[in-house]
Amino acid sequence: MDHGVKPSVQRIAIMDYLLKNRTHPTAEEIYSALVNLIPTLSKTTVYNTLKLFVEQGAALMLTIDEKNSEV
Repeated sequence: MDHGVKPSVQRIAIMDYLLKNRTHPTAEEIYSALVNLIPTLSKTTVYNTLKLFVEQGAALMLTIDEKNSEV
């Protein structure tokens, strides 16, 4: 993982999910897909990781409306 993001199990899993699912998933979709693989994963971790990826240029965020943002 480049872009200055320190790797962790959760971050690697989230990035892997993004690379394999190029459908602009929401944080909720990512959480639902990964929580069974990583039982300690929290929604907060997913949101914070996505925010970090966007800040570091590793992902782009699409804002559909005020309530829905997708990566």
